[in-house]
Amino acid sequence: MNMEYFWAYRTELPPGIGVKTFSIAHLTWVSMAILFITLMISLYRRQTESGKRRILVAAASLMAIGYVGRWIWLASIGHYTIVESLPLQLCSIAVIVELFAVLKENNTAKEFSYCCGLPGALASLIIPGMGPYPLFSYFYLQFAFAHTILILIPLLWILVDGYRPDFRNLPKCAGLFAIFVCLAYAVNTQIGSNYMFLRHTRNNTLMSPFEEWLGHPGYLVPYAMFVLAAWIILYLPWQMGRQTQSAPPGPI
Repeated sequence: MNMEYFWAYRTELPPGIGVKTFSIAHLTWVSMAILFITLMISLYRRQTESGKRRILVAAASLMAIGYVGRWIWLASIGHYTIVESLPLQLCSIAVIVELFAVLKENNTAKEFSYCCGLPGALASLIIPGMGPYPLFSYFYLQFAFAHTILILIPLLWILVDGYRPDFRNLPKCAGLFAIFVCLAYAVNTQIGSNYMFLRHTRNNTLMSPFEEWLGHPGYLVPYAMFVLAAWIILYLPWQMGRQTQSAPPGPI
């Protein structure tokens, strides 16, 4: 375990030490994330209501503290910039919304965590695009932990607490998502940032080929189609289940 570059910023890292997508290191932490989520679901099932509440609050709080820690770290080494460090990426926004959902038990925030935070975190889990950062670095481990918790908490709500996503709430969440996209676009226009990846994609991600083929803003069309496809996948089983339950019994 090489900890030499644990606190190093990307410009201080030598070439070739970053975690490559689908490498042994990447697949190892994905496996560890799946194992962690499985164990936490099992632990959560055995808790009292107060115990479940403590687990949710602790997980969401640690996730948010990790982001604050990242900003403090960047500021301490002179690399904090509003161009890269505002909480305007989808998963950064989802961290704030999910923490609010846990603390206030707000159903709209829960729905947003499910339909936006969960798929965004899954995409980052599968194709992280972390560039030069090695696995044993603060930036990478904080990224991995935050995205694992973004996936874990909605699963705890659904698999244990009985929360059921409702397609009728999707327009409200889509509207909230659109507001965040517009805010990110406005900030990008003013300061030259790339929040929500609206100006260009990350390297070595699912959207990279579309940017090469379609350019900008053409690649945003398949971007939007992927979002719609994710929502169909996330909501269709629940909607079909409701229709089955509400169907009148057949003749005997």
